[in-house]
Amino acid sequence: MNLKELYEESKGIVHKCRKEYHLHLWEKEDWDQEGMMCLYELVSHHPELLVGERRRLYVCFKTKFRNRILDSIRKQESHKRRFDKEPYEEVSEISHRLGEKGLRLDDYYLFHELLRNYKASQSKEKQEQLERLMGGECFKGRKALLGELRVVLSDFR
Repeated sequence: MNLKELYEESKGIVHKCRKEYHLHLWEKEDWDQEGMMCLYELVSHHPELLVGERRRLYVCFKTKFRNRILDSIRKQESHKRRFDKEPYEEVSEISHRLGEKGLRLDDYYLFHELLRNYKASQSKEKQEQLERLMGGECFKGRKALLGELRVVLSDFR
């Protein structure tokens, strides 16, 4: 008896597992393929199961297959593999759903150009304060400088 015929007799076990367990992104063909691979491994490592009573082969296959499926479920649920849960989607197909974070490229250049022009038109002391502000430092006059920048950069609210 070849492997394909043997799998045809035991694929009920695979389909029953498919109804009991859920593996993300697995289709019927994936379950069948996994079942065939599991059966092949079982028969190649234990050829004595082919001789004699088939019931023992089916019991061993059921146990081995269920353990394999449970391992796959554990892998999916593990913290390190959370990204496996999300299906891959082509960005061009879902671009209308993506929110814009930050500035678009032209706005980014305009923002920095306005900031550069503002900095160039200020005194040396104000330029130093602006550098300290960009560095996240606290200093006297910081609030007033933020107020001035709010007016200069009002287009970016």
